[in-house]
Amino acid sequence: MPDGRDVIVGRRDIDTYVAFPADGAELLRRLQAGADLEEAGRWYRDRYGETIDMADFLETLRELQFIRSPEEPDAPAAREQLSWQRLGRIVYSWPAWSLYVGICTWAVLLTAHHPSLRPRYESFFFTPSLLLTELGLFFGQLPGIFFHEAFHALAGRRLGVPTRLGLGNRLYILVFETDLNALWGVPRRSRYLPLLAGMVADMIWWSALTILAGLTGPHTFPGTLFLALALSTLLRLAWQFYFYLRTDVYQVLVTALRCVDLHRTTKEYLGNRTRRLFRRPARHDEGLWHPRDRQVARWYVHAFGLGYLFTLSVLAWFVVPLMMQVASGIAARLLTGAALSPQFLDGCLALLLNLVPPATVAVMVLRRRRARRTAN
Repeated sequence: MPDGRDVIVGRRDIDTYVAFPADGAELLRRLQAGADLEEAGRWYRDRYGETIDMADFLETLRELQFIRSPEEPDAPAAREQLSWQRLGRIVYSWPAWSLYVGICTWAVLLTAHHPSLRPRYESFFFTPSLLLTELGLFFGQLPGIFFHEAFHALAGRRLGVPTRLGLGNRLYILVFETDLNALWGVPRRSRYLPLLAGMVADMIWWSALTILAGLTGPHTFPGTLFLALALSTLLRLAWQFYFYLRTDVYQVLVTALRCVDLHRTTKEYLGNRTRRLFRRPARHDEGLWHPRDRQVARWYVHAFGLGYLFTLSVLAWFVVPLMMQVASGIAARLLTGAALSPQFLDGCLALLLNLVPPATVAVMVLRRRRARRTAN
């Protein structure tokens, strides 16, 4: 698949893709057409005026798993993807888009006319019990998270692209992730909708929750729960603008700017610049960077700063006041509640629940490090 000066080459069945220079992609096409190594090498020398080490080129293809062994099983039949592809086309048809726009417009108008529906951190506390609040937010967010990932997945399936859902982490937070690596195998203009689909889903989900809160009453249950979940959806949406992470907005920028691994290059560029300020040698070899990544990283490093600034703004406006209120609530229950009283137990269980996510992430990080050490 042409991608600027390079050509994206890969195997969709195992989601392995790499950017080849145009001459390398042409050589690969010759081999695919049935040319033997000697014939392909001779063609390359005649075409480009240079000699290529065909044995080394073949070894590179093996390392990238572009050469299938006779024992390797065939890929699943294409007809297995057809039902998902049809569903994806329905979800992104023009009647569906009309419905989405209508829902979002209704929610925005409701918020404009009813201040009680507007986001504020106090909305998280939809019940006096801290334990029920955290359990309600945790389990209540799951449908919205799956809705987000389903929109990603269906946008990819609509193009016939295989997608997979997995579990990962961003900093200390557990997240569900949709594998969209196979988008490298479709034209650039077709990648934007699958990448932005999750943000579209979040806007629809926030709108639906806001409408439900308005219909049921923002000061009574379940309206208070709907408002809490709507606020958590907005925070997930804001997360996409943390440019120092590999968010959906980052993936869109990489696609539009024709980059390959802008995130890693920018981090290494920033690290080298920082070390030079202290008159220390650069740690990363800049010769390994893709030329386009190197060019964009010089200004994208400022987007890293904007991402951190935006993160601090969200922390100051929502997260810190929320954490302080949760911490003070837990402390009050533990210090003033009688032992084994409902109030005391509510504080104990809420504290325990707050320790589970970072502990889970810590275990995942340690397992990954152990796996890397074993591999090396």
